[in-house]
Amino acid sequence: MKKIITAVFLIITATGFSQQLTYRTGGNVYNAENKKINPMEVRALMANNNEALSLYNAGRNKKTWGNVLLYGGSALVVANLLVGLTKDEKYVTTYPGNGYYPSVQAERTSFTAAIIGGAMILGSIPVKIGYARKVKSALTKYNDGLAENNQPAYKTTLVASGNQIGIKIEF
Repeated sequence: MKKIITAVFLIITATGFSQQLTYRTGGNVYNAENKKINPMEVRALMANNNEALSLYNAGRNKKTWGNVLLYGGSALVVANLLVGLTKDEKYVTTYPGNGYYPSVQAERTSFTAAIIGGAMILGSIPVKIGYARKVKSALTKYNDGLAENNQPAYKTTLVASGNQIGIKIEF
């Protein structure tokens, strides 16, 4: 009997924590079976916990803006450097002497877009760091809510009759 009660107790505690979510690199959320869950499924799981859901949505929003800044800045830098390093503005100023040998001058391309792109890349770093913190805190709040809601409710009573006495435990 002792083994059966222990086995039942372990099964109940294992099922109480089976819906916990974990965060891994790249903003991916995994369930207890180590299966990757897409953001829509995570939002569906967090529908009952408004605080965790709002933190998760804020984290995903930060991830989107961080990606826009990072990839947009990278595109600006690459495009401006490719154009700037391969093409110069050339123009003819004068035809000295007999006019057969023009004086050609070149002006370098401005790298302003590359500087703006670099600033966007630098600005994306704290945004992308911040989204991971928000998602982790949302998952912590969700998992804490699961632990509070799924506490096993044990009820123990003392049972006595004319011939016996015992303890009754209800799960």
